[in-house]
Amino acid sequence: MTETPSPARPLPLAGCSFGWLHRAPLATALDALARHGIREFELTTASPHLFTRHFGKYERQALLRTLRALDLKVTSVNPSYADINLISTNPEIREISERQLTAEIELAADLGAGYVVVIPGRRHALFPAPDDETEAVLHDGLGRLLDRAAALGITIALENSPYGYLGTSSELVRIAEKWNVGHLRLAYDAANALAQEDPAEGVKRAAPYVAIAHVSDTWASRWAHTSIGRGDVDFAAFATALRDIGFSGSTVYELVDGDDPEPRLAADLAALRAAGWAADVRPGGAA
Repeated sequence: MTETPSPARPLPLAGCSFGWLHRAPLATALDALARHGIREFELTTASPHLFTRHFGKYERQALLRTLRALDLKVTSVNPSYADINLISTNPEIREISERQLTAEIELAADLGAGYVVVIPGRRHALFPAPDDETEAVLHDGLGRLLDRAAALGITIALENSPYGYLGTSSELVRIAEKWNVGHLRLAYDAANALAQEDPAEGVKRAAPYVAIAHVSDTWASRWAHTSIGRGDVDFAAFATALRDIGFSGSTVYELVDGDDPEPRLAADLAALRAAGWAADVRPGGAA
């Protein structure tokens, strides 16, 4: 008698507060995530929700109390990168960016998060700085950030960028290989990847270094982070690729398209469950 193979265990799914940033207070986002069964989430550290360098010890303790009450855990912090740019040709912009990312590392440690997501930066679209010079500047700032991260037990997760620099898995792997340290890993975003490479193939190339995955829907011809089924992302293929590389970390559902996330969460989470993820599975295989 042939045994029927058991279904694959769902991959751990986390939420994200980003979609509420200009629609509602952070507390509203946290309540909504908790009501929909999310237990881990990526905290978007940007105004008006919070500006990390002005978010003091009392505010951090208050946020931790709220998270405990809601049974929520911060898996990663991400300042959204509207202005932060580690490879700017303007040294003052680089200095501010580095200072703000150092604050993100310290906040992650205070909140018990393991990761700070870092988009390396962007170059001028008309006349970009040369590759070798840009990479030297990146490594210079990254070295100091990695020192602070190592001291606090935080991992920096470099994310594939939609901004024209380090957008492919191979480019990010080159940076990770150069450092070859455990507190530098990658955050691989399927929606950021689609216009540049097949996300399933890309995440396989990045396999040794992937610590966080991001999912949302987008179009091959137009960048977005929208609801499941609206665009061109093959979520089932991406989930299969994550399983194939033995990934057991958090996949963050990053719904950020200007519309209210909450009315869509139930349907979107159900679609992600059908594709291979579940919010009631914790990273590392724990339920």
